Amino acid sequence: MPEVFRVGQKVPTTGVYKTVHASEHVPAHYVTALSGGTFPACLECSDEVRFELALSAIHLRSHPQFMR
Repeated sequence: MPEVFRVGQKVPTTGVYKTVHASEHVPAHYVTALSGGTFPACLECSDEVRFELALSAIHLRSHPQFMR
């Protein structure tokens, strides 16, 4: 079972997160979050939204092949 993150928690890993809202007022969808940021509240269901890491990724400018 994937780890679930909540509103206000620090984003542990840059990547694509599956976002699931309370009462499914919108279908689950995917967002990109950057490490060190915080997971935001939903404008409609507030802190009843959850985030699950679907795909970790390295930010383009952090990858050794693209650093200058």
